[in-house]
Amino acid sequence: MALISTVGRKHITVRLLILSLYIILMAGAVTMVYPFLLMVTMSTTGNSDVIEYRLMPRYWTSDPFLFKKYILDISPDCMNVSQGNFRNNPNMAELSTWFGKDDWFTPFAVTDKDLAPVLTMDPVKRKAMASDFAFFITNNCSSEYKFPAFLRDASSPYNFRDMYITWLFAKYKTLQGINKAHNQTYQNVNDIAFFPQQQHRRLDTNYTAAKDSITFINSQKPESISLFSADGALYAFMSKTKMPLPASFKPETNIYGKPNLAKLTYDDLMAGRMGPEIKDKFLRGAPTRFLRIDTKKAQASWLQYLKRRGTAYFPLTERLPFVEAQMGVWNVFVASTNYCPLDALSLARPEEEYRPFLIKKYGTLSALNNTYGTKYGSWEDIRLPYAALHAERFVREKSQMRWTYFSYNFLKGFNFIALHGDALMVTLIYIILSIVSTLTVNPMAAYAMSRFRLKESHYILLFLLGTMAFPAEVLMIPNFLSVKAFPLVQILVVAVCALFFIALVINLQKLKIKIPLWLAATVGFAVTLFLAGYLVPNVAKQYDIPLSVTLMNSFWALILPGLASGYSIFLLKGFFDTIPPELYEAGLIDGANEIQLFWNVTLPLSRPIMAVMALNAFTHAYGAFMHAFLTCQDPKMWTLMVFLYEYQMFASVPMLMASLVITSIPTLIVFLMAQKVILEGIVIPTFK
Repeated sequence: MALISTVGRKHITVRLLILSLYIILMAGAVTMVYPFLLMVTMSTTGNSDVIEYRLMPRYWTSDPFLFKKYILDISPDCMNVSQGNFRNNPNMAELSTWFGKDDWFTPFAVTDKDLAPVLTMDPVKRKAMASDFAFFITNNCSSEYKFPAFLRDASSPYNFRDMYITWLFAKYKTLQGINKAHNQTYQNVNDIAFFPQQQHRRLDTNYTAAKDSITFINSQKPESISLFSADGALYAFMSKTKMPLPASFKPETNIYGKPNLAKLTYDDLMAGRMGPEIKDKFLRGAPTRFLRIDTKKAQASWLQYLKRRGTAYFPLTERLPFVEAQMGVWNVFVASTNYCPLDALSLARPEEEYRPFLIKKYGTLSALNNTYGTKYGSWEDIRLPYAALHAERFVREKSQMRWTYFSYNFLKGFNFIALHGDALMVTLIYIILSIVSTLTVNPMAAYAMSRFRLKESHYILLFLLGTMAFPAEVLMIPNFLSVKAFPLVQILVVAVCALFFIALVINLQKLKIKIPLWLAATVGFAVTLFLAGYLVPNVAKQYDIPLSVTLMNSFWALILPGLASGYSIFLLKGFFDTIPPELYEAGLIDGANEIQLFWNVTLPLSRPIMAVMALNAFTHAYGAFMHAFLTCQDPKMWTLMVFLYEYQMFASVPMLMASLVITSIPTLIVFLMAQKVILEGIVIPTFK
């Protein structure tokens, strides 16, 4: 009978009530769907936009924001080429000088409006500027100025390190080959890094690792290469020291009316416009691998310096020497204001090669300005046009770039799951074994209780319900201990004793010797308890015989603790009780035994509830983590969820989200395939 009659449904109050119920249900549905959709969309983001928590990331539809995302992936980290950290170790100095913004202290300070000017440039002039700079990087720039870009954010699809590792494996085939060539002991792919290029040491190409790094960098696209920037180093120095500029120097100002530090140039420093104190502190603290000494101006100071140190004479070199002993002496000479004169110091930088390259190509400054659409007053005003270079690449590849950002986290997660370790195979086998055991042990136990109506069924059900009162965490330690030291010998002794007494009772019955059941059971229990609990353990202890075996790192450790489920037996018994007993009686008349009745009558009618049990077994096995993590600590026996736990150790939040989305797909597919049978399990009992 309906709760609300047909006539009553027409009343306005009832309709408003029904409408409010539907609104509440829809609101509940939204609160369930929204977090999942947010996780899916966040899987397509990166470290630069994940904190926005938008249901639709802005780079999906906004070109300026996509360009911002791309720019923030670039890491012109010239002096720190190891894999960096996007949030905690940003290197914004050179990015700031590229775009003339001195308020970019962190990646999150960058706005898409800051990048608009370079995107709105005349396309022809921007392309000319970018093409010339790309040609220079590829063909004319010295290798000592080149560094890998895209290293700060390890989760970026343009991460240089991933490409470098692929290149190494293409050259050396195996990890052992890489170790042999680089004289390293890499244990896995994650240990591989670029050859470190330090601030105060020249890059020695005698090392194979250093030679490989240079060869690889030279083989890449110019947009993937970062050049040493003296302007960037100067900006970082000024931002850190806050040294005041001379009153006579009038640089460009920022929106706050203060000097725009990002537009200060190394040429301003060397021309003396920034004062001798700033010049002295900057040059003496600059990366010595790029420092250059005018040996004629510094020769007398060098001889005096060696004499005071008591160091054997060796010639003063223009650049930092490679010999270890000479390197330290050279560094101290440069850093000391008492020895090396300031006017003898300068920096070697790529502008010294780039400007002659432009002079040779265009001849006059006016021709260059006409081509680039610029207003350079002298050749010294020309700076490296990184903004135009990357803007041109963005315009050229933005459709592919958008798809790359969208799909990268999913591809990375899938490759990690599929190609590293045996987690997929272990999980698949575990799922199959779990489903088979669930659909075998539990139905047989429930069938026996339902079919034969034992007097003790009530107490057995109470016992089964009692197991449901304890959370899984309570059973975690006992399960672990039983798996670690499984009492195999005692179980075998109990099984042998049980079989022996059953056979004895059967043979005595054949001889027409009647023994009360309670007496036989009591004697059998006492003998079994004596053998398994006293005699066997003492004999084993005396002769040092192990009674237990370890099931750790095996499928037994995963399956045995959950082989029988009190909840499943209770649920199955309730379902089996609804099956009409007339069906069993008809089967008995036809000559069927209990196994045939169970297989041909009970199981076919129990397909819906069996599907629910199988789905529960699948969900439990597929999502197993804590028990699997404790009992299978060997990486070769890790399940998928344990594997993902390791993945989160080095993966970013968006990459982890993407891996979780991937792993949720099988559960969704299984539910969609089984939903018809599950719904039958809900509907059919209402008609019985």
